[in-house]
Amino acid sequence: MATLASENTTKQNLWHWFKGSWTDRLLLLASLITIFYAWQWIDAEVSSGPPLVMIYHDDKLLARYAFPEDGKPIHFHAKGELGISEIVIDADGARFLSSPCTTEYCVSRGHRKKHGDIIACVPNRILIAIEGSHKQNGTLDAIVE
Repeated sequence: MATLASENTTKQNLWHWFKGSWTDRLLLLASLITIFYAWQWIDAEVSSGPPLVMIYHDDKLLARYAFPEDGKPIHFHAKGELGISEIVIDADGARFLSSPCTTEYCVSRGHRKKHGDIIACVPNRILIAIEGSHKQNGTLDAIVE
């Protein structure tokens, strides 16, 4: 009997959150649909265009390249805090070929080509970021990877 009474109070407490007229419920539904479509529209606007490789030193943009379609790799030498980092951009993606840092974790990361990918040489303060259309580069993200 005690459990039945506690279930009734739980149902009454939950029902309290769903009170409101049909107009309130329709306005809530319309608001949620509007938010969803606005989010889709903003996402499409922000991430449109071909993928670009952006190379930064601290917050300064050093170079911006599109992935080469002719198969010829692009070599870029980025001057950082410790020295010169060599960056290669080819059909497979962007990567650090060499770096003056001692650990070279950035070199071991390999090629990156998907929207949102980042490779950083923290000691040399050089960052490679892939920006642009994520629809062309697959559906996996860093968490799934």
